[in-house]
Amino acid sequence: MDLEKVFRNLILADLAILVAMVIATVTEPEYITALVEQVDQGIYDTGVGTMFALLFLVVYLVNLFMLYKYISFGKTLYLILFGISIVLSLMSGTVVSSAFQETLAWLGGVVSGGILILLYYSPIKSKFEK
Repeated sequence: MDLEKVFRNLILADLAILVAMVIATVTEPEYITALVEQVDQGIYDTGVGTMFALLFLVVYLVNLFMLYKYISFGKTLYLILFGISIVLSLMSGTVVSSAFQETLAWLGGVVSGGILILLYYSPIKSKFEK
C-alpha cells in the first residue's frame, strides 16, 4: 500500500476518533456524569481549563488539516500538540469514563504514535521539507 495513503488514512482515523470521543462524552450515561461531578477534575474544574481545552481542540483540528495538505509547520505543531496533550492529561485530575471512551483514547494514542513515526522516520518527512 502507498505510504502517503496510509498517512492520510491515519489522519482521517485520528479525526474520526476525535469526533467519536466528543460524541461519546456528550452522550455519556447519567451515572457517569454524576460520578464526574463528584471527583476532582484538576485543571478542568476552572473555566480557564475548559477554554484552554476548547482552544486546543480547534488548533488540533487545524493541525490535522495542515498534516493532510503536507504544510511544513504542521509537522512541528503536531509534535508540540502531542506534548501539550500529555501535560493536559497529567493535569486533568481524576478521570471517569466508559469502556467505549477508554477504548477510543487508546486507539487515539495508537494512531497518534503511527502519525509521529511516519512524520519523523519515514519518507513522508520529505513532504514537509519546503
